[in-house]
Amino acid sequence: MEKTWVANLLSKDEYREKRFLYFVAESVLILSILLFLYLIVDSFLIDLNVPGDVMALISLGFLSIYILLRSTLTGIEYPEIATKVRYKKEKRSKVYGSIRFGILFIIVYGVFKGIPANLQEVVNVIGPATLATIFFFLLNYISLRKSYSKNRKLLDD
Repeated sequence: MEKTWVANLLSKDEYREKRFLYFVAESVLILSILLFLYLIVDSFLIDLNVPGDVMALISLGFLSIYILLRSTLTGIEYPEIATKVRYKKEKRSKVYGSIRFGILFIIVYGVFKGIPANLQEVVNVIGPATLATIFFFLLNYISLRKSYSKNRKLLDD
């Protein structure tokens, strides 16, 4: 794997690299099956008329979300978190990181959409920012929790 440009994008940890590649392969295989089924349905049963750009975005979204969820739910992101103290410190870091993400989201949204002029526009900014912040925190927390559990089990064995 060292002779390809993809190696620069992967983790230096061999186990994490291998697991990530499995997730990519799984997602590509599932997407291939889904696209084949779409082709069969669209060609022979029902004319679905999904534009190519929409299908491309759905495919990229599926690949991204599948790989993100698989890596989050397997607990391979934090191999160094094995003690309760380290876990609490990292959890606190994730809370602060999520808050920073929410603030940055609001700032970037404000730059592109402008400063809200009324309460409705404020809600239209704060609502998505809050949901994105919660989602960001939950993904990080689940990954941290799974990693901590997995690392504790490895230490107990």
